[in-house]
Amino acid sequence: MRSKKLLAAAVIGSLLGAMPLSYSSADKKTDMDYDGNGIVDGFDLVLARQTASDAEIKRLSDFLLQRQPEGEYTLIWSDEFDGNAVDTDKWGFDTGNWKLDEAGNFITTGWGNNEQEYYTKENATVKDGVLTIAARKERLATEDQGIFDYTSSRLTTQGKFSACGGRIEVRARCDSGKSLWPAIWMLPEDSVYGGWAASGEIDIMEGWGSTPEKICGTIHFGDVWPNNTYLTGDYNFPAGDSTENWHTYAVEWESGELRWYVDDILYSTQTDWYSVNRKYPAPFDQNFYLILNLAVGGHFDGVDGIYAEPATFAKGEKHFDIDYVRVYKKNGSDFVPTPQDSISMGSYIEGADAGLINKDGCSVFDIKSVGSLEYAVMGLITGRDVHAGETHNLSFDVTSTAARDMVVTVEDSTYNRYLSETVSISPEQRHCSFDVPFGADMSVDIKFQLGNIGDSASIGQHQVTISNIKWE
Repeated sequence: MRSKKLLAAAVIGSLLGAMPLSYSSADKKTDMDYDGNGIVDGFDLVLARQTASDAEIKRLSDFLLQRQPEGEYTLIWSDEFDGNAVDTDKWGFDTGNWKLDEAGNFITTGWGNNEQEYYTKENATVKDGVLTIAARKERLATEDQGIFDYTSSRLTTQGKFSACGGRIEVRARCDSGKSLWPAIWMLPEDSVYGGWAASGEIDIMEGWGSTPEKICGTIHFGDVWPNNTYLTGDYNFPAGDSTENWHTYAVEWESGELRWYVDDILYSTQTDWYSVNRKYPAPFDQNFYLILNLAVGGHFDGVDGIYAEPATFAKGEKHFDIDYVRVYKKNGSDFVPTPQDSISMGSYIEGADAGLINKDGCSVFDIKSVGSLEYAVMGLITGRDVHAGETHNLSFDVTSTAARDMVVTVEDSTYNRYLSETVSISPEQRHCSFDVPFGADMSVDIKFQLGNIGDSASIGQHQVTISNIKWE
């Protein structure tokens, strides 16, 4: 499989003395020899960008890509958008304006960013080899989420494709205008280190509609919001260039290093990140899926960090165009997701004084008061898909600094229980294993309830450690 590093790779290769891409009369490529030296190479691409049309530039770059020698990466997944509709075997859609958790429960409006658009499937179209995400100023009334003045689309490969490491490459362009927020980014397929951003986020490209002369590449990491942090780097286009023109945005991702490129020009490298209580290179040692979207408004480029700018849409809808998405694996790399000794949990606290810390191999509850409800302190493993006829096994080890009871359940979205066990725990480690059969397809949540159960209200401060949690 040939390597397809873009644009400046050909220039750099020529400068370093790599074999030039020459043509013969049979090639009929003389119209791409912009400097007239009998060779079609990266120098011609530089000259073409100054005088040629977008179509001519694309033709030349495609020719250079097709003639590149075999390199250090092998293509493992791609979408060239050659059909007449979004390929739903490769892409799904996030719709609406509300951010939901894995179980479909409401978290916040605006996708956590004050975004103003309502995402639909209809705003994404494929034609002439290009995916177009259209942001529109149009009134949309919904039964469950209210009325919106803007629509757009957000496509993801979640549940369809994800990767750990490699080179992720996207050729794209976007209209400019205040409050537009194009993004090419990645989220963890499984949040094994906890909720956002403890399990990480990789932003391959984000653009400001109001300043199309620059983009940025960012990673988010650290701990669960609001204790998360980030590292970012900006790329400034040469004078006269911007995100409105076609460019290739890429990240090369290895264990312990992430590198960002525009047209194969390296502009940012990050190596210093963490996930609290985890071993480096967590969280960027797991599978991440791809997201393409065009947001409107929000904290990134919205008016006052919220609102959309109506004037941006005075001449009609705005487009984020994607020519292709390609994912490569580095040849010879043994970088794979780090195995997890124990599933990480989220927490739910209501009327109690308690906290949860996920560590390598275990989850630790620090409980000062248990509250008044059985579920006032609860560990959650959400959104586990099961199918009719399957029997799954839940196993874990548990200790408590004080003797008490814990209720363990497996429930569907309407709180029907497929497992309900009261487990007596103490300072002596106890191993538990439960088989859970299912008669229908569904998504279930696993709950470890540590609220007011039995006489636990009289215990006072104590710690419960649940380790080696497995769902198989």
